[in-house]
Amino acid sequence: MKNLLTAFLMTIVTTVLFGLIYPLAVTGIAQLVFTDKANGQLIKRPDGTIIGSKIIGQAFSGPGYFHSRPSAAGTGYDAGHLQDRTLGQPIRS
Repeated sequence: MKNLLTAFLMTIVTTVLFGLIYPLAVTGIAQLVFTDKANGQLIKRPDGTIIGSKIIGQAFSGPGYFHSRPSAAGTGYDAGHLQDRTLGQPIRS
């Protein structure tokens, strides 16, 4: 019975330690040290409205990278071009 209690308490302790305390500590350190990158390198308008992220839709071209996903938006990454497809509507051609 003592071994069962010890195992249960260790499960609780490690869950709290590695499931709560460690992630919160790493997130806090990242917010302090990498303030501009910790939240996803957000792009803001002059009025402060968030409009996107610098790291989404990057074109990777080089022998060390996989091919990026083909885009129906043409040669660039125009998210506004595909806006109606995110609403569950049928694709129009």
